[in-house]
Amino acid sequence: MPAVPPQLLDDTFLSDPPKSLVLDAGFRFHHGEVIAPFTIVYETFGELNAAKSNAILVCHALSPGAHVAGKYSEADARPGWWDGLVGYGKGIDLTDHFVVCVNFPGSPWGTTAPRSIDPASGKAYGSRYPWVTVEDMVESQRLVLDHLGIEKLRAVAGASLGGMEALMWAALHPERIGAAICLAGAASVPVASVAWHLIGRKLVQSDPAFQGGDYYGSTDSLRGLQLARMVGHMTYLSDEALEAKFGRKRRGGTRQFEVDSYLEHQAQKFAAAYDANSYIRVQAAMDEMDLEERFGSLDAAFAKLSAKVLLISFDTDWLFPTAELVRIQHAMRRAGVDATHLEIGTPNGHDAFLVDYPLITPPIRDFLTAYSRSTQTSEPTTVTR
Repeated sequence: MPAVPPQLLDDTFLSDPPKSLVLDAGFRFHHGEVIAPFTIVYETFGELNAAKSNAILVCHALSPGAHVAGKYSEADARPGWWDGLVGYGKGIDLTDHFVVCVNFPGSPWGTTAPRSIDPASGKAYGSRYPWVTVEDMVESQRLVLDHLGIEKLRAVAGASLGGMEALMWAALHPERIGAAICLAGAASVPVASVAWHLIGRKLVQSDPAFQGGDYYGSTDSLRGLQLARMVGHMTYLSDEALEAKFGRKRRGGTRQFEVDSYLEHQAQKFAAAYDANSYIRVQAAMDEMDLEERFGSLDAAFAKLSAKVLLISFDTDWLFPTAELVRIQHAMRRAGVDATHLEIGTPNGHDAFLVDYPLITPPIRDFLTAYSRSTQTSEPTTVTR
């Protein structure tokens, strides 16, 4: 049990505020650029044991940030983005695990990003901000773990882009992870999904209000970002979900389809909060990742991996189809990795990892419990927050 009892709120808990790691010497991006100084924002949940052996790195996807679970205050409208899975008594149980989530470079949620102010010019980095890679995301996470003194993770876990980060961890730092969990991910984005992403980014970049990425200070609406989000949002859904939720229903006796109203609402909400420069960079990083290209083959990518791996796909996910994780499982097994693949049936498409908690919780809980038991030692359980 935690040495400091958690403050529980209904089905969630009060979480600590975000923390910052300031790199005075700067952060060097994979393609060579350096931004200095550079701030990395991260959050932690639960308690780190004395041996620092119970840490799980949760990797976030494109839209969310480091606030995985809990609420900062009772007044918060909603808890963190994976609160259905991470918490006390949940699939990733904070009674036993210490969770770290790092807001990666390029994302607009705290870490130095395109809309951050360059102290040298007093203006936002904007178009001058580097094009990030998944390697950059992993490097920012590695720096935070080193800062916390965590040499080896109990597990790394993520979904969608977060799942791709987990796979990159398995390839780049196999000695630092005991287990890996990848949901709705891939070793590289399938070409059809890359095409949809490209359409979205072209919509952003062709919007006159985007001004080549230097639109900060303008009050013009970024319609291109709204349209890109509509395109992207469609890739997260499934035919079954769309039919069940909307069908061909019209809105209030008008000629507007309900699905049109829904997409407009989601797009406007997203564009009001997210940054367009961040959107095109983070999505492009996802498309650029290709473990097979980087290492010569998937077998080679996982050749040094000794971690246990759980791969979860969803049968209606056409952004990252099941075949992508089957391909990874086969490569891992050829490399001698203990990799399990589970396909879950759901009408919720790619979004299933955010909504189907009754389906994803049991296999993840069982996987982590089995792994923890297999490595259990007489570690003390004192606290480091």
